[in-house]
Amino acid sequence: MPLNEIPKYFNPETRRLVDAALEDAWQELSKHGVVEADPARMKLATTIVALASVGETDPAKLKGFALHAAQTAFRISKAQAPGVA
Repeated sequence: MPLNEIPKYFNPETRRLVDAALEDAWQELSKHGVVEADPARMKLATTIVALASVGETDPAKLKGFALHAAQTAFRISKAQAPGVA
């Protein structure tokens, strides 16, 4: 997600954190080639932004929750997407 699409009320550090967490989550999910790119990236982004909006700043948690949300939304099995808790 480009920084200009992350909500303006996030401070610069949080904006960078959100962008990095999204890219990490996307790399993890996409390397298995099991979902369509646009809907999957949107699900990852909305999950990460929502969590950051309520104060979550741990990159590992942001990534993990986003991957779990994508797994649930797209019914990706754990066997298809290793690393998704």
